[in-house]
Amino acid sequence: MQDDLYVIAWETGFSPTPMPTWTDRPGTVNPYKDARNETITRVDIPDVPGAFQLLNILSEQEADNIVAIAESLGFHEDSPVSLSHDVRHNENMNWVVSEHIDGTLWERSQALISESVGGQHPTGLNARFRFYRYGPGDFFSPHTDGAWPGSRVIDGELIADAYPGQYSQFTYLIFLSDDYEGGKTQFLVSKSDVSQPATHNEDINVVSVHTPKGAVLCFPHGTHPQHCVHASEKIRSGVKYIIRTEILFA
Repeated sequence: MQDDLYVIAWETGFSPTPMPTWTDRPGTVNPYKDARNETITRVDIPDVPGAFQLLNILSEQEADNIVAIAESLGFHEDSPVSLSHDVRHNENMNWVVSEHIDGTLWERSQALISESVGGQHPTGLNARFRFYRYGPGDFFSPHTDGAWPGSRVIDGELIADAYPGQYSQFTYLIFLSDDYEGGKTQFLVSKSDVSQPATHNEDINVVSVHTPKGAVLCFPHGTHPQHCVHASEKIRSGVKYIIRTEILFA
């Protein structure tokens, strides 16, 4: 497996020590090789503006396959993002996946994603997959998700903005485990208007969402007007594995 994955870049976060960003050689890594029979369904979350879940995007075995790959690559306390470990209290690994990996997920998802934003429509997923591993005591403090361009490894080079004109509007969180307690995603929503994010302390309703293994949680981010501040509840026991990527729009 290690021969099929290699470090495409070294990136820094808050520590000066760089961390590896991995990629896979196209056609060599296939976490989807096991049969799956579940029907993919969409469940809108009425108490969180713009949020929805896609259930059964991955089978349990596929989720386990991806976790095994992630563990073989290793996790780091630091992360090449703008939030410190005091806010993002978990461990991180970055993998810019080949087209088969993000393309399969998008193929399974796209018929259930009809959102448009300012006349723009979804085009696919960002290939930069940020893996997060939460153990007991880990959490993600209230924060906002920024918008990202679509990355891709092209001709052996990591291109941060591989699709000019495409930028993300929704977070796409893939849940790879469910044998943990705690760890719900908590959204800060307006008490007075549940269709809107909370904008001041006197008008906050915290909505907690549990997403099962193999499912995806999607919600607006970046410049989207329904973008809510959100957090990950502290893990009480077990290990939570997720992937954060984004839905690109153009």
